[in-house]
This record gives sequence, structure tokens and C-alpha cells, in this order.
Amino acid sequence: MKSLFFTIWRKEMLDAIRDRRSLMAAMSYAFFGPVLMAVAFMAIINDAVSESDVYVNIEGAEHAPAFVDFLNSRRVFAGTEENKARDIDVIIPDDYQAKLARAEMIEIIVRADYSVRSDSSQRNRVESAIREYSSTIAAQRLTLRGVSAEVIRPLVVDKQDTATKESRAALILGTVMVFVLMAIFFSGMNVAIDTSAGERERNSLEFLLAQPIPTHWLVMAKAGAAATFAFVGAVLSILMIPLVFVFVPLEKLGIEFSLSAASQVQMIVTLIPLALLASILQLFVSFRAKSFKEAQTYISLVMFIPVAVIFGIEFSRVEHPLLSVLPVTSQHQVLLNTIGGQAINWLHVGAGALVTLALTALLVWVVTRMLKSEKVIFGL
Repeated sequence: MKSLFFTIWRKEMLDAIRDRRSLMAAMSYAFFGPVLMAVAFMAIINDAVSESDVYVNIEGAEHAPAFVDFLNSRRVFAGTEENKARDIDVIIPDDYQAKLARAEMIEIIVRADYSVRSDSSQRNRVESAIREYSSTIAAQRLTLRGVSAEVIRPLVVDKQDTATKESRAALILGTVMVFVLMAIFFSGMNVAIDTSAGERERNSLEFLLAQPIPTHWLVMAKAGAAATFAFVGAVLSILMIPLVFVFVPLEKLGIEFSLSAASQVQMIVTLIPLALLASILQLFVSFRAKSFKEAQTYISLVMFIPVAVIFGIEFSRVEHPLLSVLPVTSQHQVLLNTIGGQAINWLHVGAGALVTLALTALLVWVVTRMLKSEKVIFGL
């Protein structure tokens, strides 16, 4: 039976490899996912640590020369012909000096289009500089009245960060691990559709089922071929991550990212059950569809369910004991713990793998039963 399985698996693999377009589509996601995230992180880091000058329109600068000098010290300048100002206006009132002398509140207007995201960091820097200058004025007013500035600061937060460089890496790079899981679902998708709905449209599925081959072996071989592509896509993503992120200046954020060969192997082994589950799920959806195009539509919709779950957990930071044993979420936690340098609970890893494989076996049985129906075989 093993030779029978590998014979069918080899046949499906050869058919998939001969289709160069499907092969390139399957593997392209594994390459472009990490590259896309690396480019995004480079842009975010450069924007976060940027100390470039900010040029704005300052109206009424003659009324508050000391305030303008303070803004300049924070690299916020008035726009010139050489350095055009952004669409950010800082308006200083005419009675600035009079209110300052009477220790009254002074309203500084910052006028801008807050829906423009490209100017968000510049607006934040301007507003932060104004708040800092406001605190300085408040402290001086108290001092002139013989009151210590510490009176208005009864509590001071002394933040002592105990996070390691690895845990910071897990916090930042958790999104990259999401793309590794997505590679599993998308790298083998075309192969799964072609080996099910595609063969049915080419009238070769009926010929295969007419052979003296147990149907469950046929289903497992087809799922194994799709799982091979899914697994290879995940492996390529994991191997690409340390190569691509060498060029990302994570050290500017206090992050030191390194992924050892042992950690990569650990992550790769953990993803094997998930690749099997993703492939048999795609076969199940494809056989439920009545045509190749319909299968593509259904699978595209179904595949976004686990992706949405992963992103939801990643951004909401939900924690629950069940997440460590459920398919997709258990593998996601292993990936995060690995890049975070945290200890791996192998009991949870084993439980997650068993649950994933059990669900895979259930779907194999369901698809086997489906292929005994003429409606499924002929797409009626």
C-alpha cells in the first residue's frame, strides 16, 4: 500500500511541477511575503527614528521669539523658499506676550488636515514640542511664586523595561510569523484545486477512481502532493526571513533578531501537521464545488478564515488555554515562542499536533465518502 501511495503521489507531483505557472504562483508567496514585510518594517523604522527637520507655517512668530527658538531647538522650523512648509500651520495669538505676563492660558492653534497619514509623524512632533514648552513655562511660573515644580508632579513613573531583545523581536516580528502560516495555505492551493476540480473537468478523475485503488489512498496521495507544496512554501518563508531581515535596521529599535538553524528546524517540524490539514481542507472545498472557477472562489474565501483568526489573535493579544492546542493557533504560538526565545511547552505542541492530525483524518474520511457519490465525481 505504501508503494501505491507513493506512486499516486509521484504522479500528482509530476503533474503539478509540469505546470510552471502554478509552480511559480505557489512559491512566489513564500518569497514575496517576507520581502514585503521587510520593506514595510524599513519604512516604519525610518519614520519612527527619523530626526529630520520639520518645516511648518508659523504665523505670529514675532510675538513669541523664545517659543519659536524652542521649536527650532526641537528641529521644527518655519518654511522657506528652499524648504517648503507642509500643510501644518502653527498660529501664535497677538496677545501672547500680554497673557504670558499675566500668567494666563495661551491658545496655540495647530491647523492641519489630520486625515493625511503622511504628515502624522510631523504633526506629532510639533504637538509634542508645544507640550514640552508648556511644561517648561508652568515650572517657571511655580518657581517664581516660590513653589517647587515637583508639587504638580506627585507621582513619577520610573519605567524599568525587563524585556529581552528576543521578546522585543517576538513583539515586532509576530506579524511576519503570520505570513509564514499564510504561506502554508496559499502555496499548495493551486495544486489542491488542480488535482481535484481540475482533474474532474479534464475527465481524468473518473479514470483514476475506476482503477483498483482504495479511495482513501487516492485522497491521501492527492492531499500529500498539495501538502508538499504547502510545506515547501512554509520552509522557504522561514529560510527567507533571516536572509531578508539582515538588511532591516532593527537595532534602532533596540531589537536583536537572529534565527538559529535549530530554531528554524523546530519551526519547520511544527508546521508539518498544519500543511496536511490545509491541503485536505482545500480538497474538501474543491470537491464540493461544481467547477474549477467555483473551487477557486470558495477556497479563496475559506482560506481567509484561518488568516483572519491569526491576525485577530496577533493584534488583539487574546490569551486562552485552548489556543495552545487548536489547529493554526497552536502552531502560531510555537512560532512566536521560538523567535521570542521562550521555553516551548512540548506537551502543548504535541496536543496541538494531535488535534490537527485528528481533524485531518476526519476530513480524509469525509472526502473519501464524498468520492463515492456520482454528484461529486461528475460535478452535478
